[in-house]
Amino acid sequence: MDEKAAEALNTSLTASRILSLGASRISASLDVFSGWLLAGFGATYGLLLANLGSLAPYIDTSNVKFGAMYFVVSASLAAAQKLIASYVAAGTAAGEEGRATGKELANSRVPIDVESMYQQVNQGLLWPWSTFNARMTDKARKGDYAVIGRFHAKASQIQTYLVVFQVITSLISAVFLINGILV
Repeated sequence: MDEKAAEALNTSLTASRILSLGASRISASLDVFSGWLLAGFGATYGLLLANLGSLAPYIDTSNVKFGAMYFVVSASLAAAQKLIASYVAAGTAAGEEGRATGKELANSRVPIDVESMYQQVNQGLLWPWSTFNARMTDKARKGDYAVIGRFHAKASQIQTYLVVFQVITSLISAVFLINGILV
């Protein structure tokens, strides 16, 4: 490998690592925030529904019903973001472990069949992950090693949107409850 190719490889790998690490950190923070938001609203609705009979004279039950519907949407968004958080956490952890394994292989000078490795990894994945992996593998074959980091970064950005929508639907849920107070 000539010096220019080595520089391009190192640049691509560094960009991937920066993107993956950033995605991992934001994803973990969003996941914790989303979980607390879900727990807080879930506890509120749990208490409210458990005591609805005694609270009925003080709150419009139709508002509770509409608020609860928005809470269900919020909980669905929380579940979707949790799937993405799990993917980002697993992908970035696998990337770190893969780098360590790659260094061990390079130091030991044991040959590896990269094509066979790509195929074996892809065989262990179900759809849609096998499709994502195949796309990333194709780009890596062409020398684009930052693709994995970009994919992690994009996934964490989608997660951000889901958490923002979770916050919005949770607040709408709260507005229905507050507007339903009759006193």
